[in-house]
Amino acid sequence: MGAEGGTAQRAAAFFLAAALFVLPFTSSVALRNGFMALAAACLLWAAFRGGLARPRLPPWRVLAPMLAWGAFCVASVAWSNDPAYTRSELRPELLYPFAAFLLFHAATPDARALDRWAWIAVAGLAALALAAVAQRALEGAWDPKRWHGDVGSFATHTVLALPLLAWAFLRAPGGSLAPRAGLVATAALTLLVTSWNDNRIAWIAFAGMALLAAALCAPALPRPARMRVAGAALLATAAFGALFALSLESRTEKLQGTEREAEARFERDPRLAIWRFSADRVAEAPWIGHGFGRGILRHEIRAGTVPGVDNPLYGHAHNTVVNVALQGGVAGLALFAWLVAAVVRELAAGLREAPPRRHVAVLGLVLVAGFALRNMTDDFLVRHNAVLAWALAGALLGAMRPTSARTPA
Repeated sequence: MGAEGGTAQRAAAFFLAAALFVLPFTSSVALRNGFMALAAACLLWAAFRGGLARPRLPPWRVLAPMLAWGAFCVASVAWSNDPAYTRSELRPELLYPFAAFLLFHAATPDARALDRWAWIAVAGLAALALAAVAQRALEGAWDPKRWHGDVGSFATHTVLALPLLAWAFLRAPGGSLAPRAGLVATAALTLLVTSWNDNRIAWIAFAGMALLAAALCAPALPRPARMRVAGAALLATAAFGALFALSLESRTEKLQGTEREAEARFERDPRLAIWRFSADRVAEAPWIGHGFGRGILRHEIRAGTVPGVDNPLYGHAHNTVVNVALQGGVAGLALFAWLVAAVVRELAAGLREAPPRRHVAVLGLVLVAGFALRNMTDDFLVRHNAVLAWALAGALLGAMRPTSARTPA
């Protein structure tokens, strides 16, 4: 690697780290995009000078469905119910996430590079948690919109970032007591703030991730270690289950005596009406959908699900799969499923390899499962959460690229 190529690669890593740190904070879009543009310029120069690991792009098994899904979304402008809205969503919901995927893939040649992103994500989590605690101490309440998008975005961010904290903890050098203590404190603060968040599905996602991580790690461990991992996973699942029960009770108390009291009961949850209404809208355009954009039928859903209630939170189907079907019909859903399956297939292939590549595969599959569980009752494959999800997918696949191909040309 030439000196110039190495310098450009280090500069790209710095700019991507800066983008990753500011990503979860409100009003940081321009700053994030600026850092990503600078990183892209540095990576292009590093590639020109022969300073990037090969292959520089993900395999065609992933690129082909990504390009197909992207082309379909762009083409949907032609038949969209709201062409102007679809055009406005292409840049934040398609271009930026896919750019993040490619940039982080190029800048993550191995598991050590993944360590860097994990620690940066942990730093962002710590800053968010400290800001929340300080706001609650000074003002008596936490407003997630002050520093973060909203309660749903915060919960989704923690589902994606906490596994990286676990990765950093397990990868920390032996004897590094202070860094590990900091990681434990960050995890505790993050879970505390999440408990203020009134977001029940996050606890189910955490429990599912803990069980899956144990199930994927256990086969490669000796029996005593396997028993310890299983016990830890069961303990974590029980804790998350208790927090889920507490969140249900808290929500019931919070809504009691208000006009939304009925929502505390499952049978009156507005999502049931939203899903029924959305299924009917999918049937109206079953093959190619209504056009790209999570809120493509936002006005119809608000007006048609709960009569007399124009809640802005009801602007989409509250389920990623249903939203994709609304936007793209059977064709769009098939392309999206192809893309997700391609990423999962690449990750699953790593389970047959030796550490640390096997560990990268476990982390990736746990993140996919957690994100899927989180989006069963909502859809946060949008804005900063989508950028983070695709950036991590790119980094994970980059860290798993063939060993023989890592040496720069």
